[in-house]
Amino acid sequence: MLVPIELYSLTQRKGYLSPDLAIGWQIGKYVEGFFDGLQEVRIAAAAEGDAAFALSYLSREHGYPGRITVPDTSRPWDFLFYHTITGTVLHFTLIRKYIELPQGLRALEPHLAMDKPAVVKIYRTGLDLLVESILKRSVDSFSMIRQIRCRALHAPGDNGTTRCCRCERPTSVHNAWDIEGQICCQACSGLEPDWFTYH
Repeated sequence: MLVPIELYSLTQRKGYLSPDLAIGWQIGKYVEGFFDGLQEVRIAAAAEGDAAFALSYLSREHGYPGRITVPDTSRPWDFLFYHTITGTVLHFTLIRKYIELPQGLRALEPHLAMDKPAVVKIYRTGLDLLVESILKRSVDSFSMIRQIRCRALHAPGDNGTTRCCRCERPTSVHNAWDIEGQICCQACSGLEPDWFTYH
């Protein structure tokens, strides 16, 4: 299987090329092209793992420290990107049937440590085919992508209050966000809480 030289370098660090590594790589390259770089892009992944590792690697390689936010609680996306300059948010939700091994191959997993070379070969072949499929696919064929425009509402010296259109609680203008024309508090903005320290 032919892989890009940059991805090959990443697999050398990990010692293997997994479907999750390929997913993180593909999504990271998509976002890099979409925003013309990753320098001002905040990144969050719903879980630790190879995909988050790939995104961190790409971020470091393209001018940002490589910090990936991994929330403690569940999120309605698999990956979230926020471009601080344009105020653009990209949500990625994976379509599982395109990125998971078929049930028949997953059923082999308990037998992989039982010294059965034929089973390992079948499983390995299926895994390689899945990785190859992910690398050949366009990102929007294995994930749903949602684009949102947002901006911080506050202006210097503005200490007024407003009401969040989602939870209806009062919030200071300093902490409010305009999300696609709706005024939201930080909690309802859909952005990760630790990203607010950057503003």
